[in-house]
Amino acid sequence: LPSLSHANSYNIIIGELYQDGQKIASGAKSEFENEIFETNEKLSFIKNGDSGYLIRPNSKVQFIKNKIHKIFKGSLHGIFGKQTEELVISTPRGTIGIRGTATYIEYQSEFDRTYVCNCYGKTNIYDENSKLLKVIQSKYHSPIIINKNYDLDQSPYNYPLNHFDDNIENIEKYLNRKPNWELPDNKKQFL
Repeated sequence: LPSLSHANSYNIIIGELYQDGQKIASGAKSEFENEIFETNEKLSFIKNGDSGYLIRPNSKVQFIKNKIHKIFKGSLHGIFGKQTEELVISTPRGTIGIRGTATYIEYQSEFDRTYVCNCYGKTNIYDENSKLLKVIQSKYHSPIIINKNYDLDQSPYNYPLNHFDDNIENIEKYLNRKPNWELPDNKKQFL
């Protein structure tokens, strides 16, 4: 694997990102001051210090000062290292606040809603006016939907949407850690 030379730079481990139509291939290192990236049919994995991000195909995201800032479309599965201040990620439907956790976020344009799964740790959910709607604290997948009216709904899925326990294990492995979860019956449920 390419090694990270600077804690404030990103390392694209797997896949490729596009910026203004220009491809940034795996192995590239960069500092993201205020960048918007898109993925094509492939997923991408980027690492920054003790955080890692798996960006699914056909997604569009923004980084500001080397931190994920916005999801315009598609999804991001982040394993976030401890944050001194809450990391705020906006989506077309609601805002997610993170301090150190594993969280999956997907904007479902066909339903005009945001799906958020707190895979373990603590995640804050805010409306469009930054009003706290819910604090999700869990040891294993705990999803919620922010609907088009910025209200919260239960997830209509009986499994994590587009992310799996193996994804979490692999991201944590790249970060030289193990997942901080409590598995039901000591077994991974979603492979």
